Amino acid sequence: MATLPGGNYDDVITGTNGNDFIDGGKGDDILMGGNGHDTILGGDGRDALFGGNGDDLLSGGSGADVLDGGNGNDTLDGGDGDDYLSGGNGDDVLIGGRSNDILDGGNGDDVLSGGDGADILRGGNGDDVLMGGGHNDYLDGGAGNDILMGGTGDDILKGGEGDDYLDGGAGKDILDGGAGNDILVGGAGNDIFVFSGGGGQDVVLDFRAGEDILQIERNINGLEINDASDLAARVTDMGGNAMIDLGNGDSIMLKGVSADEVHNNPNDFFVIH
Repeated sequence: MATLPGGNYDDVITGTNGNDFIDGGKGDDILMGGNGHDTILGGDGRDALFGGNGDDLLSGGSGADVLDGGNGNDTLDGGDGDDYLSGGNGDDVLIGGRSNDILDGGNGDDVLSGGDGADILRGGNGDDVLMGGGHNDYLDGGAGNDILMGGTGDDILKGGEGDDYLDGGAGKDILDGGAGNDILVGGAGNDIFVFSGGGGQDVVLDFRAGEDILQIERNINGLEINDASDLAARVTDMGGNAMIDLGNGDSIMLKGVSADEVHNNPNDFFVIH
């Protein structure tokens, strides 16, 4: 393993074709691992770290850093500062750390953890796990069968394509499963569940009338849906659960909610948007 140390200035360091250890130290550094399984530490300053090929470990340290894993199964830790992390190709782990970070998983089955701060997490292609953390986060699973967990804060969760699991956690969250057969959990707080045409057959596990609301696209799938009562007329009972027929094969099941509850108080359940 080659050890390539930086100094107190703004360094540009390029690794070898083997497994390198690169420490930028102080200053605003550009650190490139190249081929091999590399460990790259940004240290202090606003650094740019590029893993290249191989299974790399990138740690930004303090400062607003850019971390790019490249090819391979990489681990990226932004550290302090408002960081941008890109996993690239491979099954990557991205950790935002403190402050307001942007995490982009790219291709592969990735795990993204925003940490502290108001973060933006994008899973990209693959079956990803996205965890928002402690503030108001934006999570987008992208393509694949994803798991999205908002954590605390008022979060926006979008499943995208695939059969996804969305859990808003604490806070006033907005959940949109997107295409595919999704499972949605609002968690604590007054949550909004968003549905539009082509959304698939979805299940809401913890709907609370008068606290949560289902936001349904007006005239969804070509149906004449202009108000809550129009939609309530399409609700039937299935095993003690309210089943909402949205047409074109799309549906929503509200677990633990009876069809009669919806029929009697449709405005407690639906808003047409």
